[in-house]
Amino acid sequence: MKSYKFATPIANRVLLLTAMFIAIASVGLNTAQAGGKWNAEGMYVEGCSCMGVCPCELTGVKDGCQGVGAITLKSGSYNGADLSGAKIMYATAIGQWVRIYVDAKDEATSKAAGDFAKDFFASFGKVEAVKDAKINFSGKDGKYTVTVDDGNTLKFTSEPVLGGDNKTAMTHTNTKNLLSPTMMQGKTLSASYKDGERSMTLEGSNSFYNPRMKSKGTL
Repeated sequence: MKSYKFATPIANRVLLLTAMFIAIASVGLNTAQAGGKWNAEGMYVEGCSCMGVCPCELTGVKDGCQGVGAITLKSGSYNGADLSGAKIMYATAIGQWVRIYVDAKDEATSKAAGDFAKDFFASFGKVEAVKDAKINFSGKDGKYTVTVDDGNTLKFTSEPVLGGDNKTAMTHTNTKNLLSPTMMQGKTLSASYKDGERSMTLEGSNSFYNPRMKSKGTL
């Protein structure tokens, strides 16, 4: 007569845990392969501490650069979630930290915009916080004013840098900025940012902007 060995309770647990691990790993792999698909249309402006043209968006991030930026989204989506109408502002010390602020029409859009900004700007540094805030964005053609929480967190102003025709702004194309590969050159007139222990002031330094931002991709 043949003898059969039956699994012990401990063996059953090992088999169950192994199956669970394989299932979880499979889900993680599929998620990583799917990536974060996004598309965005709107406008953006940023300012930083570089006194010349900032290399971060042109040739790659540069440690030591500090800056702020704001985006208004006329339309867009991230992993299928609606981004339309959202405003996003970020402050960063490149290679060190990033803080993100979101102003959106509802909770779902706010979450989608926060997730998008957190994933998109993670290359700038550790994302310390994503917060809801009141963001105001006014101006046109490179002359912008951005405030967060009525200027208590941020007040930022900029102007365009005109090219050889003295009419239109200098333009950078084919840059490393995935959100806006084409950018106009501007100048930060002033910026004052403060949130807890994080703060910075900017004056007379670099700025980039694009009033017709339109892009898509996968993070």
